[in-house]
Amino acid sequence: MLSRILKKIFGVPVKGNSQDADLLENDIYIHPDSRISEFTTIGAGTKINGPAFISSTKEFPCQIGKYCAIAHNLRIRTRNHYTGYINLQGEFQRKYNLPNIASIKGSVIIGNGVWIGDNVIILSGVNIGDGAVLGAGSVVTKNIPPYSISVGNPAKVIKKRFSDKIIAQLLEVKWWDWSEEKIERNRRFFETDLSIDENLDIYQILVD
Repeated sequence: MLSRILKKIFGVPVKGNSQDADLLENDIYIHPDSRISEFTTIGAGTKINGPAFISSTKEFPCQIGKYCAIAHNLRIRTRNHYTGYINLQGEFQRKYNLPNIASIKGSVIIGNGVWIGDNVIILSGVNIGDGAVLGAGSVVTKNIPPYSISVGNPAKVIKKRFSDKIIAQLLEVKWWDWSEEKIERNRRFFETDLSIDENLDIYQILVD
């Protein structure tokens, strides 16, 4: 039941790195050298084009939205090491029955239509907004707003992809939830450069 709920709301639960029927049916590609926790869900149409490592837990899963483009060597961890104790090795703590040193700030949630460049690291508790871009080599420690471009270590927003007006419209439209038929009908929408006219009313070019 849990898997069905996750599939309906967030995408397809990933089991290991196999290209199973659910992934193929939902047009999801995961590079075969990836190591992805079963507590990770991936939305339809998302492509992980290079090896990825995603460590998540049942309590703090990782959710990746629809139609994301993910390059090589993505690293995601929903937990880290707490630095308050003198020892920082988990095996040492377990051997001597000492406190758990896991530091968890929360789940990692990646929105829809996100582009992630090569060698990006995303840490616990981070929320990546819809349509955001993460530049190559970024280390993401804080939330990233929708339709922004972020780079660096730690990652910082350097610009917005579109005007505030257009971003607000895109978040209302939620094109990633459209049927294939509606996507086909709205070719003009996908062919329009939304960065040219900051006052563009995208509803004028949409077809129901």
